[in-house]
Amino acid sequence: MKEKFINKLKVDTAFFLLSILAGIMIAIGGMTYLYITSFDSSIWLKIAGGFSFTIGLVFIILLKFKLFTGLNCDLIYTNYKDWYKLILAFLGNCVGCWIGSLLIFKTAIGPAVMERAVEVSIAKLNTELWVVLLSAILCGVFITMAVLGYRACKNSKTAGIIAIVFPIFTFTILGVEHSVANQVYFALTALSGNGFSGKIVLHTFIVMIGNIIGGILIPLVFWAKDKLTKKNNEIEQSENEEK
Repeated sequence: MKEKFINKLKVDTAFFLLSILAGIMIAIGGMTYLYITSFDSSIWLKIAGGFSFTIGLVFIILLKFKLFTGLNCDLIYTNYKDWYKLILAFLGNCVGCWIGSLLIFKTAIGPAVMERAVEVSIAKLNTELWVVLLSAILCGVFITMAVLGYRACKNSKTAGIIAIVFPIFTFTILGVEHSVANQVYFALTALSGNGFSGKIVLHTFIVMIGNIIGGILIPLVFWAKDKLTKKNNEIEQSENEEK
């Protein structure tokens, strides 16, 4: 029993470390987006920032790091006893986001990044919660598109990367709510001296719920399709045997 516990602890520790790396990747993408869009609000800089953000998700999926939103697409196939790993992944992601934020906030571009992060954070926290939830659901759908799209391109890494880039680019341009990316903005806002509030905790919880709902929508349709197809095949086989 003790050996089993130790082995599980080792596996969960490795999982947590991979989730920290995922958080650092998101921080890199998020800070790059913030810096590029800190110059002005032109659509071209927004497009450039959107593409720059995709670097984080590309490496997370290629290197199989553990991202909270990426894990959601497998949730309906996961044993309920392992659902705690969603929280473990999110906590690790948050640690990674803070590490990334700490690495940049004292650099030459730190002030510009933090100023932009404060703008983004204020806009997010002033959005009505039902809108936040819908936005988070949409984000979850985009993340699932990226993960499943990459898996569908088994024979081509290039096609797989393209399948990742476009959904991530789209959700970044649309500004939908990503629970992990938001932690980069909130961390930089806190480091700028604006503090950390209960409103951030509530906002984060709502976004997490929305990301989970959006993340399982497409897999749920596939699961239902498989169940219906299997049932239909069983009926046809039964009818053929009766004949």
